[in-house]
Amino acid sequence: RVTVRGISTDTNPASVTPSPVGFFVGDTAFTDPYLASIVPDLSAFDLSGVQVLKGPQGTLFGGAALSGAIRYELQQPVQGEWQARAFSQMVKPDQGSLAVTSGIAVNIPLLKDDNLALRLAYVRRNYPGVIDDGFSGEKDVNKGGGNQYRAILLWEPGEWRLKFTHLAQDFHSPDALFFTDGIEGTRENSTPVTKSPADNKFGLDSFELGRNFDSFKLVALTSYLFKDAKQLQDQTAVLVGKPPQGYPPMLAGTSPTYEYSKALSQEVRLQSTGDGAFSWLTGAYFYRYKMDFGTSANINLLEDLVGGQSALQQLFNQLGLPLSPVTDQLTLLNGVSHSESTEKALFADFTYRPWDSVELSAGARFYQTTVSGGFIGGGVLVLAANNGMPVDNRTEISERGINPKFTATWKFSEDMSVYTQAAKGYRFGGVQIAPATPTNGVPPTFKSDTLWNYEIGLRTSWLDQTLNADITAFYINYKNPIIAQQTQGIPLGYSDNVSGAVSKGFEASLLWYTPIDGLNLSLTGALTDARITTPFTASGNVPVKSGQELPGAAPVQYNGSIQYLRPFGIFNVGANTGYNYVGKGYNDIVHSLRINGYGTWDAGLIFSSDAWELHPKLALNISNILNETVAIGGQVVKPLAAPVIAPFNLYNLNPSRTITLRLSLDF
Repeated sequence: RVTVRGISTDTNPASVTPSPVGFFVGDTAFTDPYLASIVPDLSAFDLSGVQVLKGPQGTLFGGAALSGAIRYELQQPVQGEWQARAFSQMVKPDQGSLAVTSGIAVNIPLLKDDNLALRLAYVRRNYPGVIDDGFSGEKDVNKGGGNQYRAILLWEPGEWRLKFTHLAQDFHSPDALFFTDGIEGTRENSTPVTKSPADNKFGLDSFELGRNFDSFKLVALTSYLFKDAKQLQDQTAVLVGKPPQGYPPMLAGTSPTYEYSKALSQEVRLQSTGDGAFSWLTGAYFYRYKMDFGTSANINLLEDLVGGQSALQQLFNQLGLPLSPVTDQLTLLNGVSHSESTEKALFADFTYRPWDSVELSAGARFYQTTVSGGFIGGGVLVLAANNGMPVDNRTEISERGINPKFTATWKFSEDMSVYTQAAKGYRFGGVQIAPATPTNGVPPTFKSDTLWNYEIGLRTSWLDQTLNADITAFYINYKNPIIAQQTQGIPLGYSDNVSGAVSKGFEASLLWYTPIDGLNLSLTGALTDARITTPFTASGNVPVKSGQELPGAAPVQYNGSIQYLRPFGIFNVGANTGYNYVGKGYNDIVHSLRINGYGTWDAGLIFSSDAWELHPKLALNISNILNETVAIGGQVVKPLAAPVIAPFNLYNLNPSRTITLRLSLDF
């Protein structure tokens, strides 16, 4: 979960509400319209860069980037040149298992006239286990791993450019725990009676067609994206609280969930070229997303009595009768959602430079979104909350709007400029994947949330451009925030529009290439005040007052670092150290838990040589040297038998002290 400028509505990594920050691979959005799913965590190996775009990016990226965007930029094929890179990395966290990750990338020129090239990359990622199962006594249970494949084919005949990109990644963990019982001491979770395996995979296939003309260029991009995720969660703690030792697995509560989605996006852009005073970009966009979601909750004993090859199942088979209509209502909960959403948009951006020192730009996106689908299901808990009837919440919502953006830049000299910007962003509304009944307060749909971001920034360079200092002030007016909520009883996540919010603050950065050859200093920081503006009542009749902080918003953040790199004979030797601080915040909108409020000190050494044929580089890094442990997320578990069984907390912790050793080769 990523927060930009204090705009956040939840910190739980398993939340059903999408992040306000969009995730992109190139120009393809990986953010699902209205339901949080797999977030791409691409290996940094063979990436050309990662962009962090602050503020709404809705003019160009639509409903996928409400408060900002993170863009992974894949390394592109190089024409006419053979290249190969490889690495192997060992990671060992404190109180965790050892994990090794390795990768290789190859660049292959395919035509003699140097206009066709292929780049292939493969990474085998392994993640260390850092959580112990307090119920079974097993150590480091949440280890996992997966494969990542990349292939980019680039052909540039004359003025044409054709590029095909394939990306695929999978992940499996036999027990994907991410919560612990406490903050201090052992990283242990004693609440699950059974394992919680997780399997997911995602893939991207895109085709880009480009053509350069005399005064403009054409770009057409078609992308197909799929995500498949399955997980089994142990819900025993929701039924009986923390289970005692010897609690029978047959009485454990489990909740399997699956989510399969696929998306097709098509975009056509025309963009001016040249150095004239006037430049422009315009385009059209179409997006279609389909999702199948299913969830259930039950006790293992009941599942065994009615499922598989049970005596009851065999009896119904002999009678020629279907058992599923009966078993569906004998579970605590079961439901599916088959949904579809679309976005259609036209966008444009115009820039005018009346003088060399002034640049003015204005843009807008005209969009229409449609979402159809909803929860269908039943079970004991659903029937009890819906007057004994199953739930069918299928419906459709449609919205349209305009996303404008205005920017003005004044360049006083080569070393100083001021800019100001006003931009609007929006995020998809949607349909619920949890049952909406007369008694649980879940609305069948929720509408899109929007915000206006206003900012002014000063960009400066000093001492012959060896010292760069920037400062930005921002003010965000956030309307109809989509807030993550939970149903009472079996905790099912849902989304709802509530209140409004304002976020304001300052961001500053300083980078100094010192007179000492090879020594660089950097300092970045931010002050953020993000608060609810109108009181409301959250799920469970919990009051939220005006002025209450948004979840995940850190009032203070800063980072200071020092890097030093010098040649010694045939070697280059580097050292770096830095300190990063994240101020205190809250895990959710009702401030159930205090989170963050910690700093980590990191350091590393690098040895490399360009004199050797394979250009080896060996890097040793230690993060969180002081091994400071705090909660960066968490939840309050309220058993069904409360108040007889008291609620208790589970925590999501920051990474412990971790040693990383990495060997890279380039040839």
